[in-house]
Amino acid sequence: MLDLALTMLIAVATGCASERPYADVDLDDLVSERPDRPWRPASPSTGVPNDRDRVDETAPDAADAPASGGVRLGDGPTSLLRLIDFALDHRPETRAAWERARMAAAELGIARGAWYPVIGLEADFYYTREIFPANGFALESDQVALVPQIALNYLLFDFGRREANDDAARAKLFAANLRFNRALQRTVQAVQVGYFRLDAALGRNEAALRNRELAETVLEMVERQVTVGLATAPDLLLARQGLAQARFDLEATVAEILAARGDLLTACGVPANVPLEIVRLTERDLPAVLEQRVEDVIDIALRGRPDLGAAIENVRSAAAEVRRAEAAFMPEVGLQGSVGYTWTEFDTGTDKPIPGSNTTDYPSDRTSTPIWTVGVSGSWIIFEGYIRENAVRAARAKRRAAEAELEAIRLEAIGETWDAYFRVQAYRRQYDCGVALVESSEEAFEAVASAYREGLATITTLVQAERDLQTSNATFVDARADLLVAAADLAFAAGSELGRSSAPDGPSR
Repeated sequence: MLDLALTMLIAVATGCASERPYADVDLDDLVSERPDRPWRPASPSTGVPNDRDRVDETAPDAADAPASGGVRLGDGPTSLLRLIDFALDHRPETRAAWERARMAAAELGIARGAWYPVIGLEADFYYTREIFPANGFALESDQVALVPQIALNYLLFDFGRREANDDAARAKLFAANLRFNRALQRTVQAVQVGYFRLDAALGRNEAALRNRELAETVLEMVERQVTVGLATAPDLLLARQGLAQARFDLEATVAEILAARGDLLTACGVPANVPLEIVRLTERDLPAVLEQRVEDVIDIALRGRPDLGAAIENVRSAAAEVRRAEAAFMPEVGLQGSVGYTWTEFDTGTDKPIPGSNTTDYPSDRTSTPIWTVGVSGSWIIFEGYIRENAVRAARAKRRAAEAELEAIRLEAIGETWDAYFRVQAYRRQYDCGVALVESSEEAFEAVASAYREGLATITTLVQAERDLQTSNATFVDARADLLVAAADLAFAAGSELGRSSAPDGPSR
């Protein structure tokens, strides 16, 4: 069953990988151009990504962004879309993932370099002095030689080593690109969640402010009743207690706003002390009622989640490393050649006749000779202490671990999508109930307040109605925030957020 699931997943993710890139393709074309733009799978015919986001030459580079102390989020309230754009430009996690993808592209270039010959310049320069007997005399000779040459080494056959290294590096590159896309999705989700929680904190603050105003109104009503003798001193004390509690609850919401604003700024990749004011959410910003079945959403997640695709590429890379380890048992055959020139000067240092010899001297000599070599070399390791056998065992274990991690991520994707889907459904129903709860609480408070003015209700009932109204307002705000956060979690679980190209709906700028 596991093998069948893995086979289906690999078949589904076939579109995430391109054919082997041609040698003349710039490796920078195999990654995203900027750390704030998603990577697109490459075209099989060219190796260049499809629908790439071309960057305006006049647009400022993210690397030129001001330091954290000079960050500006604009004048006036900032929308969710603008914050997402800002976070994609400034969040360090996305830049780190982008640089790791660029590093993987460079490693692919290193692996592909093994397909080319190695050409180098070599030069030998040496000076030699020799002393040897010649007819009873010691004779000295000096020799100076210069031998420059161009050498070439080219691996002809390695029985799959280079193919395996190339496949492993290519799979690692695609995995790094997919992890980069997931980092962009994580940034979008983090900003959305932070934005929604800050909006909820502001909503609770507004509800607490209205409750304080209600508590002040109740206290004024009780004071008038005491003046005309229709209320007692304990009623007045109870009303004052309600006002003190309302003021306390209001101050507590201020701390929640500061904490939520700090979390949102951190998600945007800037310090928590940067000033920020957001555009408040409205009813039109709520997610639509889900029409798709949960099985359909799970299917979307299994097809589109970048981290699942990266896990599949990890399996491919591990399988290539197994082939590389197995190929180490085979020989290697290479071509070697060189061409150069030799300049030699020979000098005996004698210019007088040698006694008993017809030769008057040993004259100096200079020669220059072209040299070249060409040949085929081979090597085959027979025994090396079971290193290759253990390398194969390690590679196969790594492949099995990658397959297990793929299955774990698949189950995690299904679980996260399932949980987020039904949380959206549940919070949508809670939100609708929250609207009705607020309306009924407002009507109940007005009725109790009117009855209290007529002397038909007690102060205890009035204060309780006031507290119920405050609780219903806070419950409504929390339900709306929970619905928005669950919708963001569902989009993240399904892998449907890819940065600027598919930014979530939100307030207009």
